[in-house]
This record gives sequence, structure tokens and C-alpha cells, in this order.
Amino acid sequence: MKTIQKFSKSVFLLMFLILFTAACTEDNPLFDPYQSNYQNNNNNNNNNNNYNLDGLQGSWIRVGGNNPNNEGMIVEVTDNEGEIIDAVTSGFQVGDRKWKNIEATDEENYTHEELGSDLNYYFATMEFGIDDTLRVSVGSSGAGNIQKWVRE
Repeated sequence: MKTIQKFSKSVFLLMFLILFTAACTEDNPLFDPYQSNYQNNNNNNNNNNNYNLDGLQGSWIRVGGNNPNNEGMIVEVTDNEGEIIDAVTSGFQVGDRKWKNIEATDEENYTHEELGSDLNYYFATMEFGIDDTLRVSVGSSGAGNIQKWVRE
């Protein structure tokens, strides 16, 4: 009798594990009873193509921030990159990519990689204000992690 009970428990446990594993896979309909909603939400989150970089295109001059040596620098944004066209006294070179891999997260906010004064790239965000002001926050502490830019 005990052998039958152990066997039954083992079979039950094995069946439970199989069902649990099958239910936890994304491509299985058991994963989400409303899978069509899941897929639609997932597709909406991946369709950031509704937002574009048109508002950033053109020349930007740095007018503020916490590194005064870089004020006056001019960056020209073309597509998803910003190239330095006037380095002033920043220590950068004309032609350096100051901003790369710019991506829109909504109509006014962007993420990108920011060229730091140590010539390494850092994660950063841009906020494009209605006053044609671009505020940049770099995900690294130190001089230059807060910047203010306006159209040239």
C-alpha cells in the first residue's frame, strides 16, 4: 500500500512539474490567458517608431551646465548622432561624436551615449523642452553630467 502511495505521489509531482514548466513559457497559450493582449502590449512597447528624432536635428550650442569649460561647444545632430563642429576649450576635437545611438523614448525624451572628457561613453538622457532647450543628464557623477543646450 505504501509503495502505491509513494508511486502516486511521485506521478502527481512529476505531472505538476510538467504542467508548471509548460505554463511558464512565453510561447505557450497557458502563459497568459489573454495572450493576444500580452502580444499587443508587447508590440506597442516595441514600436517606439512613433517617436522620431526630427526635433533634435541641427546645430546645438552648449550654454550651461556644471562644466564651464565646455560652454560654447557646438554639436551638429544628424540622424541619431551628434558630432562636435566647434570644440572651444573643451578638450574634445572637431569631428568627435559627442552623442551617439540617440533613441526617442517619447516625444520629448531621448536616451543616448555621451562622450565624456575621459573619452569614454556614458549612458545619458536628453529632455527637449518647448522652449527649444535641450537638457542633458549623464549617468555618471562629476563635471559635465548636467548640461544645457540651445539651438544655434
